[in-house]
Amino acid sequence: MRILVSVSDKTNISDFLKELQNIEDCEIISTAGTYSHLLSNGISVEKLSDYTNFPEILGGRVKSLHPKIYGGILFDRDISDHKTQIQELDIKPIDMVVCNLYPFQEVITEDKTLLGDAIENIDIGGPSMIRAAAKNFESVVVLVDPNDYETVLKNLRKGSLLSEERMSLAQKAFQHVSNYDSVISNYLNIEEDLRLNLKFKGDLRYGENPHQKGSIYSYELDDSGVVNSLQLNGKEMSYSNYLDADSAFKVANSFDQHCVTIVKHTNTCGLSQKKNQLDAFKAAFEGDSLSAFGGIVGFNSEVSLDVAKLINETFFEIIVAPSFNPEALKELKSKKSLRLLKVKSNDTQHKSIKSISGGLIVQSNNLIDESFKFSVVTDKKPTLLELDDINFAWKTCSFIKSNAIVLVKDMTLVGMGAGQPNRLMSVKIAGEVAGDESIGSVLASDAFFPFEDALEQAVKLGIKSVVQPGGSINDKKIIDSANKHQISMVFTGQRRFLH
Repeated sequence: MRILVSVSDKTNISDFLKELQNIEDCEIISTAGTYSHLLSNGISVEKLSDYTNFPEILGGRVKSLHPKIYGGILFDRDISDHKTQIQELDIKPIDMVVCNLYPFQEVITEDKTLLGDAIENIDIGGPSMIRAAAKNFESVVVLVDPNDYETVLKNLRKGSLLSEERMSLAQKAFQHVSNYDSVISNYLNIEEDLRLNLKFKGDLRYGENPHQKGSIYSYELDDSGVVNSLQLNGKEMSYSNYLDADSAFKVANSFDQHCVTIVKHTNTCGLSQKKNQLDAFKAAFEGDSLSAFGGIVGFNSEVSLDVAKLINETFFEIIVAPSFNPEALKELKSKKSLRLLKVKSNDTQHKSIKSISGGLIVQSNNLIDESFKFSVVTDKKPTLLELDDINFAWKTCSFIKSNAIVLVKDMTLVGMGAGQPNRLMSVKIAGEVAGDESIGSVLASDAFFPFEDALEQAVKLGIKSVVQPGGSINDKKIIDSANKHQISMVFTGQRRFLH
């Protein structure tokens, strides 16, 4: 067996080749960088430039682009003319290509990457070798993923790789090259065409409803976020489970100190930020204990044993956290169906993408600019404590479906109205949820009040301050109404719609 090896990711490559040599006689050819690595690991290997009798040129830009290489890869063993030409030109057949590509994605994600550095990491020969081997998969085994090494060894120990196994590796190879080209295209994109590099993670328990099928995909080279979470316990995840878990993860990680959120149907129904986790959980739960039943709980800190015991007193679907105290994990695992997700914080800001008929709509993420300043527009000014609740309420309403109204007291969500076609109805619902807790609370609205009716309803609830974007043609009437009822109001100049 003649093997051509050229890998940037050298994970397990030496072990793979050593084991391969134990199975059958192998002649290994390699490009310079891989050659040095293999040689230092005691593997007999021939340098590619010696094999072709042609040196690497142009600073390594041209290594493998040679007829002796591509003739050996593309030679179809079942075509007689191919056999004749190979013999006449003294080209030896290549039976396996092990290749992965320059780390372009890793280079461009580094801070202050220069265009020249990025361009030098655009692989030319690698994709060509991979495509050639994948095209001729009936004759050539192509490997682009170190995770496939053991599977190939296992099959070769049995005798050979079946045609469908070779085809599967070829499909993976074409996908590898396609993803690589997409990353380059997106990086150099001028026309704003969008190419998504997504990796299939698996099938879901079901889609949004049990009769729907669902699958999950992750971004290439991103191991963070809910998609890549480690499930420590519980039933298989469904489409809705992932949506709710992601919402809980994003909300909890948008706040400081100990933050706990409870989510139902992607809406935040419980949320609190306190100096300790136990108080935060209790406050979040008590904010709307009725809606909390069957919800998804999100934490921004390691789950403690005390909190785990409280969790087990109520039915929850999923717990999302960066980590779990060992004793807390043991306690939570006593509920066999409770899904426990350990999620790595997501620093990569992917764009927000939604599918609509005929295509996709794309936008930047709705991030809170911590540096922007509120504008107090009423005669009465909010106190320092009220300002804390104003900031908390304003951030909170960003995570609730529009039209969104939230009521906050002592850094805790006490009532919310979500998804209503008019703002007045959202205020009424928030008040019903809060009950007497609305008295002395801060109200946040994700968009301006178009009329005085919603503010008048809020006054009946006993709120003491309002935060909203402003921008209505009726702003003056709204401000006059706030002054009349002696409540403070601040404008943010930003809308926080969520659909």
